Amino acid sequence: MLDHPVNQATGLRGLGSGGSSQLIAVVSHGDEKAELPLLWRLCGALVDLGYPVTVLDATKQETDENPGLSQLLDYRFGHGISGSDALDWNVIPSAIGIHDLCLMQSYRHQSLQRLGPLFQANSVVILYANADWLVHLLGDSPTQPLLAVSSGKNALLTSYLALKRLLINGRLTPTILNMMQHGKRSGTHDSPSATAHLSACARNFLGYHVKAMQIDPSAPEADLKIQLRHLATRLLETASALSTERPGDFSLRSSFAQSTFAGPQ
Repeated sequence: MLDHPVNQATGLRGLGSGGSSQLIAVVSHGDEKAELPLLWRLCGALVDLGYPVTVLDATKQETDENPGLSQLLDYRFGHGISGSDALDWNVIPSAIGIHDLCLMQSYRHQSLQRLGPLFQANSVVILYANADWLVHLLGDSPTQPLLAVSSGKNALLTSYLALKRLLINGRLTPTILNMMQHGKRSGTHDSPSATAHLSACARNFLGYHVKAMQIDPSAPEADLKIQLRHLATRLLETASALSTERPGDFSLRSSFAQSTFAGPQ
């Protein structure tokens, strides 16, 4: 995990009431060298747009020393991150909390509404999780999870498997992002790109036509900020609104190890 600009436990200090927030999803498919820098830059773009941001990192497990979403959900007074105590953006470990939400025997999408009162009004919550958990929590919704594809090792395989699960199991249409890189000598883009291969696989085996956005991480900073702002706006257009109403007391003590749900891939 990259170093965070804030302590992960800072998100647990708020004692004010939560409010309405918007949830967007980022798929974790094992390409952290591309996903994590993109995630932090996306947080910056959302903050520049005026949104406080909380990242629920479902690739990291909560502990007593490093508490996170599980502790927030188990806090019976129901207070979360308030406007007075929140930083511009927070990252909290969330693997156990998201896992427990997946275990709830409730109608699809209702589990996620447990999150609404935990976060301040007009904020953005980014759920960074594997495709299986996103399918369980967001399936059949208009939310379009961000699926970033790079030229990294195994990126084609892992992104294709994630795309397949999102499309078939969750009937979710992801926002696919081509993390293209300029060649160091020629100034040309990698060719053929992993996204081109992904598009061919999706067309041949899934009957799906990939329409990918593009971001060049090596672009000048001013250009990169424009690209990221466009991406952030695109994701907000299909974000899920989280209810401000508390659905009742929530306390789950299920064993993380004994669940049938797979952990982060």
